[in-house]
Amino acid sequence: MYNTNLSIIITVFNQQHFLERALRSCFNQQVERLEILVIDDGSEPEVFLPNVGCVDGVNVRLLRKLNGGVASARNLGIWEAKGTFIKFLDCDDELLPGCCSAQLASIRSELPELSIIGYRVQQGVKWVEGVPKFDWLISALLQGNLAPLHAFLYRSEDVRAIGGFDQTERTLETMEDYDFNLRIALHGVIATTIHRTGVVYHKQPGSRSADTQKLHQASIRIIDYALEEILQGRVKHEPCLLDVLHGVILLAVQSQDYRSFLHLLPRLKSIKTSSSLLLINKLQWQVQGRLALAKSAEESVFWQQVAELAQQSELDSGQLLNPPSYSLRASAPLLAVHYFDGILLGRVLAKSMQSKGLWLWGTGVWADYWLMMLGSFEITPKGFIDSAATTNMSYKNLACYRLDQIPPEQIEHVIICSRDGYQTIWEVMVERNMADKVLHYVTL
Repeated sequence: MYNTNLSIIITVFNQQHFLERALRSCFNQQVERLEILVIDDGSEPEVFLPNVGCVDGVNVRLLRKLNGGVASARNLGIWEAKGTFIKFLDCDDELLPGCCSAQLASIRSELPELSIIGYRVQQGVKWVEGVPKFDWLISALLQGNLAPLHAFLYRSEDVRAIGGFDQTERTLETMEDYDFNLRIALHGVIATTIHRTGVVYHKQPGSRSADTQKLHQASIRIIDYALEEILQGRVKHEPCLLDVLHGVILLAVQSQDYRSFLHLLPRLKSIKTSSSLLLINKLQWQVQGRLALAKSAEESVFWQQVAELAQQSELDSGQLLNPPSYSLRASAPLLAVHYFDGILLGRVLAKSMQSKGLWLWGTGVWADYWLMMLGSFEITPKGFIDSAATTNMSYKNLACYRLDQIPPEQIEHVIICSRDGYQTIWEVMVERNMADKVLHYVTL
């Protein structure tokens, strides 16, 4: 069926002045049997191919259609493409030299893979670069989009199998790329990533990505559709229940639209997947804190439904380790050693200010960070709890004791300052009937 290695689909609407740059970036890809499809989505005046010369082994075609939006333009390109692989490119963006050849080489023939390469976001003279980091494609996409569309390279058969880009009210001319990638992942496609910058996304003034409210509403519709597909058994890859809940929670909190998910959450009970005890407990602790701080009846119902779903998660006895902590970024704040839920953190600090017996369990980096944070609020804990504490032991000029050395009436609140030991410490507090004294602040 395919007599071309790669088809690059460039969509254009009234942006003739950008087309030459996009085409030249395609010519620098060192790909044999390359096809470039330029789709004019009803531009006025009509788009024409600039005089940029020709390159051996590269076939350029210009296709015209009535204006119907970027999704319909890309779909025309999909059905016309002759390549085994497809890459999409908006005419105001560009590919860096060697991007496509690197991505083609990264995809393993025996696996249903797509390739994602690092990207640069450029706005005038300002720019930032990034490489998507995640464990599993479907888990990551349930929490949001990963990269500009032209950072992806797809197999044509996978693109056609899901019917191309959505043209219904679900996307309403925004987030169609997110919807597309999420459906690709639900179709069973996995990802490989290349840790180098391969594409440039030129952020234009007044771009569609600037309308936050419109993006949130589209994201809700897309997640709602994806979950319906999962519940109806129309997907090849069913995600973990906790991944689904994490994505729903993130979107609900960001949009503050809890009502949109109330009809759907009870139906998620049919997703039967297991997870580790630590992840289940972390979600339950976070939900309990959020429920206590809910500002409306709808928000309360939302958190109650999430709590019920978290309780139904089955324990996978094989998952006893914490998730890997190697996801470091050079651009991260140097002192950001935690992942906090900001709302719960505020609640913990408020309780700490009123506490007559606040203790930190654990010593080391996490304890140091908590000590500095509490100090900025002029809060001084009673001391530290350490299971291996010896006589007259101290840490940071505060006394350090084993739990059994401290009279229970002197312990009003405990902040756990250990990543790897969080679950173990929590279990000790439960055994001692002191679970209600722990101030939880962690996230998934």
